[in-house]
Order: sequence, then structure tokens, then C-alpha cells
Amino acid sequence: MKYSESDRRRRGRRKKKNYFLNVVIVVLVLLGLYWIGFYSGIFDIKEITVEGNSHYTEVQVKELSGVLPGDNIFKTRVSEVQQRLERDPYIRIAEVRWALPDGIDIAIDERSESVLIEYEEGYAIVDYDGVILRLTKEQLLLPVIVGLTPIYPEPGTALKAEEAGLLKPGLDFIKFVGDKNFYIKRLDLGGVVPRAYVFDKLALEGDLKDMTKNMNEIKRIVADLDMKGIERGTISVGSDSCSFSPEIRG
Repeated sequence: MKYSESDRRRRGRRKKKNYFLNVVIVVLVLLGLYWIGFYSGIFDIKEITVEGNSHYTEVQVKELSGVLPGDNIFKTRVSEVQQRLERDPYIRIAEVRWALPDGIDIAIDERSESVLIEYEEGYAIVDYDGVILRLTKEQLLLPVIVGLTPIYPEPGTALKAEEAGLLKPGLDFIKFVGDKNFYIKRLDLGGVVPRAYVFDKLALEGDLKDMTKNMNEIKRIVADLDMKGIERGTISVGSDSCSFSPEIRG
């Protein structure tokens, strides 16, 4: 079938009208969605859930996140909220998700106060990775490492010490004995030989690797001394054996 020139022109005009109409419809739909998304209130945040917290309360985590009820969910950038949370020394990892249409889910993995590191102005509270959570002048009920020289301790940073080769082995040792349900009150790394105090006057003396290797024997000796009411003396730890002396050294 052949079309006349006028027919072709009319068909062309109809196509242009249809195209223009389709564009208008798409624009109107997009504007409608934009209005619904940002101004209708349907996507205003009504609920913020928090999980994984122990050091901070749910209210404190919400405050740290900066997210408020009534904020528009699409204007809440989860990556920025995560970064804001992870700037806090106690929060190792934060995951933030939209819970459409009106919720935000926050899941955090917190660092734990594990060890006190003594320095000239007090103590740096660190986790087992050596990250400084806060500084304090109080001696809390945590194992203490003494004999190190921390370099400008600052919360939120990894602790550095002049004795760089001693810090990590010390932290690893305290974590190890804790996992073995054994308690070290104080670890002195300042001498020629490390000394780990079970009580104020009862210490293990030897290489940390040897203490780790012989932990079962150490626990047996300490339990025997405890039954006898002995809380002072020195347990010398070698590579293959342990021996107790009532002598207090160090």
C-alpha cells in the first residue's frame, strides 16, 4: 500500500504527538514518585532498630548514628551513618540498612575493654587488638600491662610503644590465659624476664611462649597453692618444666 505525501505527514505528526505525550507521562510519573518519596511522609523514618550493642545502650547508638525519627529514609545515606558510627573507638564495624518503607536497621560489632596499659598519666584501656578505647586514671578490674612506654596514646588509634616487639605478645598472652579461664592480674614486661602476677605476691617468671606452652601445669600448681592458702612466691617457668619457690623476686 502506498501512502500519499499528506498521509505520511499526518502519520509523522501523530508519532511526534505520541512521543511527546509519552515523555510527559514519564515526567509526571517521575515527579509523582519524587513527591511520594520525599514529601508525602510515607518514607519518613518511624523506627530505628539496634542490635549487637553491649557497651553502649540502644539510645546511645541511635544518638551516635545521627539518624532521627522523621528524617526521610531516602535522604539518609547509610554509608555516611556507618562512617559516623565507626569513628567511635568502641565500634569496630557498623552495618546500616534501609528497612522500607519507614525503618533503619543498625547492627554493630563493638570492641571490648580488655587490658589496661600503664603510662605516665594513668592507663590506656585497649582491646586485644591494641586499639585504645579511652584513657583513664582509674585502675579498673582488668589485667594490667606495665613496663612499656606508650607513645602519645590517643583514643581510636592503635597503641604504639617504644618496646614495639613486646606489646602484641603481651596482649596475645593475656587473651590466651583468659580463654583458658585463668586470670593474670598484672603482666610486667619491663624486666629482663617477663613476670605475670596471679596475686600481688605470686608471680610466674619466664618466657611468655613457655608460659603459654605450660599453662596446664601452671594452672595445676596455682590450684595446689591456693588449696594450701599460699599466695606468695615465684613459679619459674622453663621450656619443659615449672617449679615453685616461696622466694619473692622482682
